[in-house]
Amino acid sequence: MPLHAASASESIPVTLQLDFAGAKAMIRVLEQDSLSEAAIDELLHIHGVRAMVDNVTRFIPRLGIPEFRSEIHHFTQKKRAGDHEEFQLSHVWRERTRVRDLVNAIQADESGILRETLSLLEPYRPNTGPLSIQVYFVAGGVSDGFVFNDDRSFYINLVRAGGDCHEVIANVVHEAYHVMQVAAQKQSGTYTDWGADDVMPYAERVLAGTLIEGTATYVADPARLTAPAGSLRTARKRYLRSADPVRIAENFAVFDAVMQGLREGTMTWPEASEKGFTRSPVNEDRFYFVGYEMAKAIERHCGTTCIPRFFEQPPVEFFRQYITLYREHPEIQWHFAPETEKYIMELM
Repeated sequence: MPLHAASASESIPVTLQLDFAGAKAMIRVLEQDSLSEAAIDELLHIHGVRAMVDNVTRFIPRLGIPEFRSEIHHFTQKKRAGDHEEFQLSHVWRERTRVRDLVNAIQADESGILRETLSLLEPYRPNTGPLSIQVYFVAGGVSDGFVFNDDRSFYINLVRAGGDCHEVIANVVHEAYHVMQVAAQKQSGTYTDWGADDVMPYAERVLAGTLIEGTATYVADPARLTAPAGSLRTARKRYLRSADPVRIAENFAVFDAVMQGLREGTMTWPEASEKGFTRSPVNEDRFYFVGYEMAKAIERHCGTTCIPRFFEQPPVEFFRQYITLYREHPEIQWHFAPETEKYIMELM
């Protein structure tokens, strides 16, 4: 049975429930030499496994259930990837021992991990109302962690954690904050599915995505976790790279260029998303860390309670407050281009 943990706010409880079935089942199945269609049916009835497959489809529409069936058939027989390596079954296979060890470590200290996670979220928790969040641990697929915006669940790919329980905690904090953001925005009437809403102007989708991803990245900063020096290596390196002043300046410049391209119609949404919201060697979470720098400055000058209030307002208010702050405080180094400022301040 998954455990529950209540947040520090007794009047408006938030709980996390952990489910390991998807990760366990995937490893167990890959260790077999062959699979029947009935066995694959049974595997796909496990919520975490089906969600992992659906998330691959979300990013790569040509891959779905039939391709997953073909790939897992091939892998169990050959123990190597087939034609659909995007499901990353080879990675699951290589990491299976560390994933098992992670599951055991999390289950052994489940209450402590839940307490730490909720304590990290609590200062930044928006007005969600009572909230029960289901955490599904999975193995495989294209994401470190992911959320479907129509439910109060999220998914953590244990294969990507490198055997580090603290990497898992940081990922859980990030994804749990996304669930809180969506719940608060739906409650306040400000929610938009920025990643998929083709009716919403593209430039406004960038504003919404930068608010959502930037604040979650800020809340999940590995510097907040009580972890030994040898832990969180991947997360710490990623944040350190993005804290380089040269990188920050590049990120803000790319943001300005993307906003201009979208306003002028010279850039498509997929191009904008690739530049700002993907983790590639060239464009590593650029707009996540634009939003991170904005949230950091806002908390410093306005206070922690200002961060959750942005989920009761249109996303543009996050940018307006940041622009107002750097106009008042010359020590805030990172600015938007005048054309970007004008668009933001005049947006209705």
